[in-house]
Amino acid sequence: MSGYTRRDLALCGGGAALGASLLVHAPSAFAATSSDAQVLAHAVGLEQVAVFAYQSALNTNLLDVPTAKTFRLFQIHEEAHRNALLTPLHSLGGKGPARPTSPASNPLLAPLAKARTQKDLVAFAIGLETAIVAAYYDAAGQLQSPALLQTIAEIVGNEGQHLVVLRTALGQPPVPDAFETGKPASG
Repeated sequence: MSGYTRRDLALCGGGAALGASLLVHAPSAFAATSSDAQVLAHAVGLEQVAVFAYQSALNTNLLDVPTAKTFRLFQIHEEAHRNALLTPLHSLGGKGPARPTSPASNPLLAPLAKARTQKDLVAFAIGLETAIVAAYYDAAGQLQSPALLQTIAEIVGNEGQHLVVLRTALGQPPVPDAFETGKPASG
């Protein structure tokens, strides 16, 4: 992770401080996993963070009506992802982590407290979605089950769709790279 420049982090959508926080914490969630149940538990945790983040953004009343509708839709997507991951997690004997209760309860959520405008919230969402894509990209290499890998791939595809919509909202290139890995393109 130390190979990121300030420019790379800013391109993630949330500025250097936000990007650094998100990119450091999300992918590292999978660093020490050794089983499909552990990977799923971390993935459920990321989805719970995303659900909380979108709800918190909606609660600020900083979003215009179209953006609020988009954030609500994305929250529904994240809830569906979480639920799709909980079923196999429970069948493997695992348990999901506690849901966040405040922005202070998870380092990925800390930038929410600093958001003052709709643009800040959209930039935060881009950083969060980018970090989630990076985490899932790393997690995919650790899964043993082809069915779970398929589920993760489907979720990553949807997270990539979220990125396109969010980037477009900020006037950024919607699809800046041929491959969405949640990491800066090399070269």
